[in-house]
Amino acid sequence: MVSVELMVSLKIPDVTALTAANALRRRMGYAEALKELGRADYYRLDLAVDDADAALALAKDLAEHTNLFVNPNKHVYELKALEARDQEIASENGAYEVKVLVTDPADGSGEGMLAALQGRLGYADRVKGLLTGTLWTLTLVADDAEQARQMAEEIAVTEAQSKGLLVNPHYQEYEVW
Repeated sequence: MVSVELMVSLKIPDVTALTAANALRRRMGYAEALKELGRADYYRLDLAVDDADAALALAKDLAEHTNLFVNPNKHVYELKALEARDQEIASENGAYEVKVLVTDPADGSGEGMLAALQGRLGYADRVKGLLTGTLWTLTLVADDAEQARQMAEEIAVTEAQSKGLLVNPHYQEYEVW
């Protein structure tokens, strides 16, 4: 079993990400620290194939030949083998790129998509699991990677009206890398 990450984002500017970035900068005090905020629909596909190359090929086929993940008129997508996920926070000129994956365990969209893939679309023998969520990419000015990770968690997890914006910990789960 090989897991693949499929990230789907808009070709045009994402007004949800722009609005969240404006709120973080103007109302929550992150004007200096937050350089950029991006958002993508996230899918983790568990595929019954032999290796990462076969998994990426199958995921590309799913993205391009089903209507479940990508609308080519408005979306772009990126594929990565989960094992190739970079756990180290990347730095460029004092800015660190941190990712926050937000999932909702009560959201049934993943089960519905998995049922369609395994049923009417005929991928039952190869698609064994599907996790859906929202992937936020924060580019932060920080002294080091650990400070960037802590700042991303502070920005993401809502603890009060003026602290945190991207995750409601009462019903959502998150992961930072």
